[in-house]
Amino acid sequence: MHSDSHKTLWQQYEHAALFARKQGNLGKATRILREALRESEDYGELSCGLIEQAHALAYVYLNQYRFADAESLFRLVLEVREKLYGQTHDDVVDSLKKVAIVQIMAFRAEALGRKTTCSPMPWSESVAAAS
Repeated sequence: MHSDSHKTLWQQYEHAALFARKQGNLGKATRILREALRESEDYGELSCGLIEQAHALAYVYLNQYRFADAESLFRLVLEVREKLYGQTHDDVVDSLKKVAIVQIMAFRAEALGRKTTCSPMPWSESVAAAS
């Protein structure tokens, strides 16, 4: 459980990342989330809100066909979750699936020799297809 000071810290990171994303400053939002997730490792705690923000930003990157950026965020979440929960935790498995799906999407776009003309598959369909 988070102490009150850590909970406030994670909330500050979440709000700052959300604000940066809403302002269209995806680079700043990414830096904030990376810092927050790395810091969460030091405390041995993980905020669900930080994970949600990282996923939301990764989805923005997916919709922009920025597969490497999306994969990078999903990998960061995977690494943090593995360190905090161990390799067999359900959340770790979920993160691993997301990394794999992004890799498949990137491979597909590359194999087609262009960015796809249609939007990436809705995430729920992607996850269902990988299950």
